[in-house]
Amino acid sequence: MKLLFLATTLMLLAACSDDGSQSNKPKQKVANPWETQMKTLDQAKGLEQQMKKDAKEQDRKLREMGG
Repeated sequence: MKLLFLATTLMLLAACSDDGSQSNKPKQKVANPWETQMKTLDQAKGLEQQMKKDAKEQDRKLREMGG
């Protein structure tokens, strides 16, 4: 019984051990199903910042004109 337990434990440890062979391989890019939506959201945030900047500039010009 002890021998069976010892043999099973050793096999499990051997199966779970890391031999380092995967550390040399380059990591594969993981597919992200939301990647295009995230890029679009980032572009929209950039556009929002530009619109705020333009609105402030237009407001400044109006104030300079006395309006």
